[in-house]
Amino acid sequence: MRHPLCFPIAILLAAVLSGRADSAGQVSIIDGDTLHVEHRIVNLSGIDAPELGQRCMKEAKEWRCGLEAALALRKLAAFGTVSCASEDKGTVVTGVCQIEGKDLGEVLLGQGYAVALENAPPNYQSAETSAKDAKLGLWRGEFITPKEWREGARLPGETTDTTFCVVKGAITEDQQKIFYIPSDKSYNEISVDRARGERMFCSDDEAILAGWNRFPIEKP
Repeated sequence: MRHPLCFPIAILLAAVLSGRADSAGQVSIIDGDTLHVEHRIVNLSGIDAPELGQRCMKEAKEWRCGLEAALALRKLAAFGTVSCASEDKGTVVTGVCQIEGKDLGEVLLGQGYAVALENAPPNYQSAETSAKDAKLGLWRGEFITPKEWREGARLPGETTDTTFCVVKGAITEDQQKIFYIPSDKSYNEISVDRARGERMFCSDDEAILAGWNRFPIEKP
């Protein structure tokens, strides 16, 4: 999921969301650049990571770069306190997240699991260049940008089946459409019944655009 970095990082300190990535379940990973922190979805500012269903190529073989990027972020968030700062309001926000003083966006760029947006800060651009020179992450083979992939572009030879689309869209007993991602504790217990209108999605963006929510809506 992607939104541009549209305000100075200093201003982001105005509002802070925090949670610990432990058994309390306050922080979970949606994909390579999106976290579920407490009751909000936080998109990391300044970067764009491959979607969960996206595949890349290395030596003419596909690899699941979207899932690998999500796993990389999950590993980072597993060892310490995650804090995210954002000026945005609502349940879906864009912000800068840190763990033990390290900027998660910059770290992911340095590992090669994301690309820097055009207006990302200089340290993000430098991290991306270092990963590219070292052929890390996405740069070890061929890939198209996540933005192009979301728009329907595919690499030559990339399969178009939905086998790797792992976001589950389920309908609750009160008819709410909720999507689940692999890091959810209840993920394996969720069955997708296509006869009821339930379906699989290749990304959280796709699910949201189709009218599905991350959280149940409390009804009066």
